[in-house]
Amino acid sequence: MHKSTALLLTLLIGAATGNYCNSGSSFPKDCEDRQKNRGCLLSGGDTSGEVTTTTQISVTSSTYGQCTCSCESSGSDEDLSSGIESHSSSQESGSGAIGYDDYCLLFQYFYNISIEITDVTIREAWIEFIEELQVTIIYDVSLTYDEKLVAVWSKLEIFLTTYTEINELVLYTYIEEWSGYVFDIQTVVVFIQYEYTSTIVELDASGDCILFDALRNCTAVDAEFSARIEVLIEELTVILESTSYAYSYQLVLIYQKFEAFFAEYSQYESTVLQIEIEGYGSFSSFYEVSLTYWQVYNYEIAVGGSASSCELIQTLTSCYENASSGSTSERAQIKELVEKLTTYYESNTEVEVRVEYFVAQFYEWLIIQEWSVEIIFSLEIEGYGSIYELVVAYAFSSDCGVDFTAPTTVASSVEVSTGASFASGSAEASTVVVA
Repeated sequence: MHKSTALLLTLLIGAATGNYCNSGSSFPKDCEDRQKNRGCLLSGGDTSGEVTTTTQISVTSSTYGQCTCSCESSGSDEDLSSGIESHSSSQESGSGAIGYDDYCLLFQYFYNISIEITDVTIREAWIEFIEELQVTIIYDVSLTYDEKLVAVWSKLEIFLTTYTEINELVLYTYIEEWSGYVFDIQTVVVFIQYEYTSTIVELDASGDCILFDALRNCTAVDAEFSARIEVLIEELTVILESTSYAYSYQLVLIYQKFEAFFAEYSQYESTVLQIEIEGYGSFSSFYEVSLTYWQVYNYEIAVGGSASSCELIQTLTSCYENASSGSTSERAQIKELVEKLTTYYESNTEVEVRVEYFVAQFYEWLIIQEWSVEIIFSLEIEGYGSIYELVVAYAFSSDCGVDFTAPTTVASSVEVSTGASFASGSAEASTVVVA
């Protein structure tokens, strides 16, 4: 990389000077803080009502081609909790119509990412995507602040499924002012949406709900899709009509139904995830909320069994045994964490206790070993999800007080296997039969 390009990257992007994990805090506490401070993400830009002066900087290199960025020299951010208001100017889309100073804090980070995208086609698509978000979401006065943030995350997920080459570059960008990575926005969205999720699965007198209406209104595919959706709705109705299940457990079963549907009809998954639910947002955000409930219920999959057979332990062990995971010294640090967890798990078998211990020890470990965030968080626990998702599930259950009643067997023809066993006695491992 040319020295001039490196200097520009340092000025515009730089390394995060703040720590992701800090002494005296915890994952649940940090999640709560990011939730409370989410207002800063969409703050600033042309919504401040002040005129700003911009300076254009262009750098050409053999690696990146020509990169042009604008640097703000005056102006100030609006109050972080005020949300986003419409601005009558700069509402045209297209290259050059929106300046760097027009963007909120999050979008400025997004724009700066473009300098690191080596593929010119992807870089252009990324910048056009940011401009589209600005025009269709930020300038939309009908949306609340939280609705805008939920919509931005939903659109970002869709974009990254197309341009997977920049997944890590985007998601592991650290937003210093917010003390979180871009991927942490997903957690904020889950915390926002869970408060409204019950309203979209509440059945009316005719047996319908907002979720069902959204599924039926999807006309993007064929009649065969509609027929299969009706069968799925019938199965979901049985779950929602049951008085034997707590609301939290209903979401677990609903998630499993959609998982089974996507496994059988994978060609419809993308379409369903993009369905808009009136007054709520995209289906994908509902799906992520129900997944989080499922992951809380199924701690057993991640940390159950003997210490040697525990999926979490096996996942971390495979990591430190893999030479590509880091230097010899770095992998030795991961091994020490595994040995500490193994010793504790050998004498403590209750899954909630194990998860709580892991989350606490992992946080303390990351204070010193922050280099491993990208490596460890992305590790997949077989049959469960990523280690980051396990951490989020614990933070979610701690903050939101997720509670499951003991499932009751209902006569039917379809078995749904569940695996959680909670020390509190609120739920027991079982096989539940649902329609």
